[in-house]
Amino acid sequence: PEITFYVVAEEPYRFDQFDQFTRDLEALPRDAEFVVHLGNANGDRESMCQEYGFERAANILKESPVPVLVVPGDLDWAACGTKRRSEAALRYWDVNLGKLESSWPHPLDVEYCPDVVGNFAFLHKSTLFVSINLVEQETNTEEWTTRLQKNVEWTRSKLRQFGDDFSNVVILGHAPPSSKQGEYFWPVVEDVKGLNRPVLYLHANSSGSFEVYRPFGEAENLEAVQLERRGVEGPMRVTIMRGGNDPFAFERRQPAASKK
Repeated sequence: PEITFYVVAEEPYRFDQFDQFTRDLEALPRDAEFVVHLGNANGDRESMCQEYGFERAANILKESPVPVLVVPGDLDWAACGTKRRSEAALRYWDVNLGKLESSWPHPLDVEYCPDVVGNFAFLHKSTLFVSINLVEQETNTEEWTTRLQKNVEWTRSKLRQFGDDFSNVVILGHAPPSSKQGEYFWPVVEDVKGLNRPVLYLHANSSGSFEVYRPFGEAENLEAVQLERRGVEGPMRVTIMRGGNDPFAFERRQPAASKK
């Protein structure tokens, strides 16, 4: 494979589960280049939306031997109950998790979107990675529409900027692709169809279990993967091969064994 990375989401989520998640990170195979966290790093009922929960999540994620790039989830900010609490939580998220990868030495040239917290992008070898702040929890109409439009602009600007340099694209978001997120997906799917290159949308679990599927029939080059439910498996391995129409492979893994 040209690129190997690992994907997690929804963790750490409960105090009695912190040790297992820490072990899963510490036991990452040596082929790991980086880890992507698809949101809800602070989804524990006790700590949700509070500053200490984000600090604690960052400390646990720092146990990873390789850089961790984090995407925001519903429980990180949008589901905090009021506009004021949501905005405060997103600030805490940004301070603690927004640029977490800078805690490790690494060769990734990560660029952060100035307009939307949680949006980043980087070109690694011949794959373009783009993250977007996409959640299921409805916020106010103005916030929702503005964020989704800015997500479209961010994605399009990266496709343009790196257009000649990538052979495939990985888009990272928390929410599944659906008509609810149509203000983002409809325009982006049009762009994707015109790329004639494989595109993967990786998202956290919304219902059911691990699934590989094509969310938009008309875009045959767009594949989506839903992660398994939290606490069931270890970090999922994603490998990307160079060239070809089907460069993405996924390996589901057992949680790390406890140290006896």
